[in-house]
Amino acid sequence: MSVVREAPAAPKAPVLLRGAISRARVESILARAAAVFALLFAVQTLPAVGVSSQYLSLPFAISIAVVLFGLLLVILVTAAVNGAKTNPTHIAMGIFTVVYTIALALWPAGLLRGASELADQPWLWYLITIAMIFADIVFSPRWAALFMVDVTAVYVFIRTQPAGGSAPVALALLDGFYVVLIGAFALATITAIRAAADRVDAAQGTAMEQYTRAARNHAAELERAKVDALVHDTVLSTLIEAARAETPAQRRAAVQMSQAALETLQSAPVAFDVGVDVPVAQLSERLADAARLLSPRIGFQVMRLDDAHVPGVVAEAVFTAAQQALINSLQHAGDDADNVIRTVVLDSDVSSGLTVQISDTGRGFDGSVVPAARLGLRVSIRERMHTVGGRVRVLSVPGGGTSIVIEWEPST
Repeated sequence: MSVVREAPAAPKAPVLLRGAISRARVESILARAAAVFALLFAVQTLPAVGVSSQYLSLPFAISIAVVLFGLLLVILVTAAVNGAKTNPTHIAMGIFTVVYTIALALWPAGLLRGASELADQPWLWYLITIAMIFADIVFSPRWAALFMVDVTAVYVFIRTQPAGGSAPVALALLDGFYVVLIGAFALATITAIRAAADRVDAAQGTAMEQYTRAARNHAAELERAKVDALVHDTVLSTLIEAARAETPAQRRAAVQMSQAALETLQSAPVAFDVGVDVPVAQLSERLADAARLLSPRIGFQVMRLDDAHVPGVVAEAVFTAAQQALINSLQHAGDDADNVIRTVVLDSDVSSGLTVQISDTGRGFDGSVVPAARLGLRVSIRERMHTVGGRVRVLSVPGGGTSIVIEWEPST
């Protein structure tokens, strides 16, 4: 018994786990987390907002509070509604950082005349970290770092002014150091998370590219095997018969085979519609007809025949593989003068599947010494069946005949 070589399996698509980290998912999580954190953190500043009305112009104080808190609410809504589509949220965050910087710079202009003794630390101080986080999310790391330094410098300057409570320079610098430290940590964390997400995206993209290339190569290999089998079944068989033709009748038969081969190559027909299921009874009839056409002396026998159906692609593979096995027997096992007996036996059962055995009492062969260039057994028979999930067993002994067993079982 020869060893059956397995046909290459189709490449499996890479599995992308649901909820796996990706740049889009990271951006969505960052936007939503920052929006919720910002609004909750800003609510804590409401008492300081009320106190600031004692030393700020009322229209100025109300305008700053309404605009900034309104933007925070817009950011929260867009982050919740848009999900992975972070563009609207990023736009709102960018607007907030700009408006916040303007409001901080204009803070001294809102101080009431003669109210410098009542002025205290600007409540905008409590939102400076939020503005930095928004800048880290919206801007590039370089521009985010520049914003962090600039807005901190503005705050430190205002903190030392009467409108900012006239704090000592050392205290203002200490506040600035703390806020820069927090902002730098947030920037480093966000940058690292984004870099990790980019690496995952790149790995997934590479995996998909490799899968696409492997699938394309696999499809090309299957098509090559199909073409090899078609050429072997038609052209090579015709050439061999033409070379053996000696009598006028044999030459006419060779001409007819040549014409049939040309028609086959031109249209590349199939015996069955591969898109629909085929009754096993129909496959049996086609096999019996093919056996009679190849040689009237080929015996055809049906062991069991039920009402089962097989996929059209399976019926096509079984039919062409069995036909090629018969052609191989006629070409290599010996002619009628050698009294070679050839039989085809079909057995079909719903549970065990379909089996077709092509046997002869001819010369036989040693499968281990069959050249790789011989395509009849390797491509036309074995690979055709492996492609549809079937298998082929070759039983042959030099001088003792050959049996080709074609088997296919329905998947459970």
